[in-house]
Amino acid sequence: MNNLEKDLEKEIAVLPQTIIQEDSSSTLDDSDKASSTDFTNKKNAEILIKSSSPEPDPTSTIMNEKTGIPAAEVPPADPPKPPPYTAFPLWRKRLILGLVTAAGFLGPLSGSIYLPVLQVIKKEFSISTTVANTTIAVFMIVFAFAPLLWASWADFGGRKFLYIVSLIIYIASCICLAALPAHTAVIFVFRIVQAFGASSVQSLGAGTVADLVEPKNRASAIAVFMLGPQLGPVVGPILGGAIAANDDWRWIFGFLAIIGAVILLMFIFMLPETLRYLVGNGAIYENKLFVHPHLRQKKIVFDDKRFPKPPKPSLIGYLRIMRYIPVTLVSINAGLLFATYYGIAVTYSKYLSSQYHFSTTEVGLGYIVPGVSLASGSLISGRVSDKIRKRMVANSPDGKIIPEHRLPIQIFGILISMAGILCYGWMIDKHVHVVSVMAFSFMAGFGMTWVFVINTTYLTECAPAMPASLVAIASFFRNSGAAISSVIIEPLISKMGVGWCFTGLAFIDFFGLAMVLALIKFGPKWRHNLEQKKLRAKEAAAAKAAATGNIPAGPAAPAVQQVSEIPPPAPAVIVPLSVTESLPAKPASPEIQKKPEVKELTSTANDSLVQSSVHDSKVEQQRQL
Repeated sequence: MNNLEKDLEKEIAVLPQTIIQEDSSSTLDDSDKASSTDFTNKKNAEILIKSSSPEPDPTSTIMNEKTGIPAAEVPPADPPKPPPYTAFPLWRKRLILGLVTAAGFLGPLSGSIYLPVLQVIKKEFSISTTVANTTIAVFMIVFAFAPLLWASWADFGGRKFLYIVSLIIYIASCICLAALPAHTAVIFVFRIVQAFGASSVQSLGAGTVADLVEPKNRASAIAVFMLGPQLGPVVGPILGGAIAANDDWRWIFGFLAIIGAVILLMFIFMLPETLRYLVGNGAIYENKLFVHPHLRQKKIVFDDKRFPKPPKPSLIGYLRIMRYIPVTLVSINAGLLFATYYGIAVTYSKYLSSQYHFSTTEVGLGYIVPGVSLASGSLISGRVSDKIRKRMVANSPDGKIIPEHRLPIQIFGILISMAGILCYGWMIDKHVHVVSVMAFSFMAGFGMTWVFVINTTYLTECAPAMPASLVAIASFFRNSGAAISSVIIEPLISKMGVGWCFTGLAFIDFFGLAMVLALIKFGPKWRHNLEQKKLRAKEAAAAKAAATGNIPAGPAAPAVQQVSEIPPPAPAVIVPLSVTESLPAKPASPEIQKKPEVKELTSTANDSLVQSSVHDSKVEQQRQL
């Protein structure tokens, strides 16, 4: 029996080598066996280390296996650059800006192109001067109110669809005005429809600019977009007079229908959807001139942090917005300034013809002066505002500035406009040379449009999720002021005289100056309070939803895995000797020596193999006996 035990001990001592060799056809000497055994144990230990250590030891040093010298530290990779604000190339951004500027030109053009033929329409429709002027007032009132309806949907459902729908309405109204029989009800109804269709672009266009252009360059883009609405009232009378002089007055509306149809086709085939809530930065569009002519765009981005969800369309939402003091003050300031300037626009042609004896052609050419003032004031103001913003960002420690940084330069525009309005009235009152009248009308227009560009840019930065809605509110005040001014200017002049009437209008602009100063001082505080109020409202809504169990469904939470200090080891892998017989023996690495728990796991695995083999050997011996 003692001999049997000794034989078993010998078999146990050489068991690891036997296990490794059972699949090999070659015979190794004792040194090769020891080398192979060491290598196998090392491989098993390395496998166990990898399975039990999912994260590397931060205190360990990566060593070069050949030289034993610490490997050079690999510098961390550069952080990924944030995606661009817009993926549209420069040529497409310019194309889109040109399209919305041309569409923005239609509304004011339609309102003013009608003026030279008022006397003809009075005779053909057999209406009084008051009724004829009322058709203008109705157009302006609808033009003031309708953008609120368009903008509430534009910030939620998309821009392109509303552009197309509004242009179709506009074209249909122009065709009806040109073709239907002469009747008072016809001209009233379709002038209202025409104003409704043309009014969308003022708010939609500002929203489109905010989609395309990041804040640092936005004022310059807004300045270009404003050229359309500002030049329309100037170019309209010139075109209207030229068309009516050579053709029937109905061709005025036929001309508008043709222009509208051309713009509509360009919008369908060249304008992509730009609403950031739906398409993000526009990276889905290929770099081609034409786009797929679908009307509605489905939502394809779901990054609510970069592209927040705007509020649902609601006219009540405008009342909530009006509670935001900066928006209200900016809008009232725009309305007052435009109302005072519109006093010049309404009386300009009258005094050029009656007091300075200009012909119809000369009156039309006289509108070039205010036209140049509006264009130059818009472009210069946008560039100056963007340069000031860039300088302030460079001087800011964190590169961030508040939207109110644009407001101080408004003071210059308001003062210039006030001086122009005041002196315009007294130049006419004292019968001074016509050049002085044109010069001060230039000043008034330059200052007014200087302020408008900054106002519009400020509104798009106050609430990035709904720029069209904020611009629509400002447009409502602006056009309402123009409508009121056109009605009351003649009675005021007849009672006060030209000089004192425009002195009073200039004094009204002092209120706008006070509003700008208040915004500069208190605007940041008002915005902070509003943001805190919104945050508290969100927290209250979340708490209420949690209390009632109405928690909105979200993505499934990832499964939680329990992680112990030493994860369970991976199954031991025994490397066949035929694969490793050509590999030299290597000493155990320092990492293995640092982890005693790995040694214990390796020893346990080998012990289990040995015990299993001993049991099998005993069974075989008993069978032989």
